[in-house]
Amino acid sequence: MNLLFFDIDGTLITDDERRILPDSARDAIRLAREKGDMAFINTGRVFCNIDPFIRDVGFDGYVCGCGGYIRVGDKVLYHKLYSQEVCRKLAYDCRRYGFTAIFEQAEKNCFDKEMNSPFRDTIVSYFSKNKAELIDDIEDPGFVFDKFSAWYDDNSDHEGFKAAISPYFDYIDREGTFCEMKPKGHSKAIGIKFLLDFFGLSIHNAYVFGDGNNDLDMLKYAQNSVCMGSGSELAIKTASYVTDSVLDNGIYNAMKHYGLI
Repeated sequence: MNLLFFDIDGTLITDDERRILPDSARDAIRLAREKGDMAFINTGRVFCNIDPFIRDVGFDGYVCGCGGYIRVGDKVLYHKLYSQEVCRKLAYDCRRYGFTAIFEQAEKNCFDKEMNSPFRDTIVSYFSKNKAELIDDIEDPGFVFDKFSAWYDDNSDHEGFKAAISPYFDYIDREGTFCEMKPKGHSKAIGIKFLLDFFGLSIHNAYVFGDGNNDLDMLKYAQNSVCMGSGSELAIKTASYVTDSVLDNGIYNAMKHYGLI
């Protein structure tokens, strides 16, 4: 049995407003599962922010929040939790240092109504389509989160912000004025290792599919690593195999290359 791990944006679906998931990718995952392999989403997103049309493909489990939440079927095997005290402190730190954040938890999304950003509003609108709970008050009794993403500007205090989050989260600088904070010491690769150990399998039984710099840890970790043809320069250099783009049947072709289907 092999475990197959798929990033979402730019890997399973097009990384644009169309968000197309090709039928060929659905077919490839179905065929691999019929042969006895298991398919997992491995994403920086929290569970509630995985769209229904992606879940409907048929996955055996999910590694979410950069390894901070792992489930097989309906059973949650691991969930890195932060106290409400820590979550509120960090939310106020975001306000103090000029970072407008979306705070994400497995079943809900939170934000600070006192901080405004057009990017934040777009994300909130997008996530609300998945009918996840939204909380906009730091002092709300339900305000907790597993990870968060944030936008900054020229007036933001990066050094103060990084110092404040460093005991709890690792900082990932993304494109533009955007950054992502994942649970400290966690990663997509750690999530893969957890499941390999859980099923008693070796690294040779892991196949990973990604496209971006936030996939580098898992592309380095697995010997059978695939980067989409439209991936980042670093991801392409890191992967064992470079396939075609999403719309050119990249997932299907890569799985065919490895004999998974």
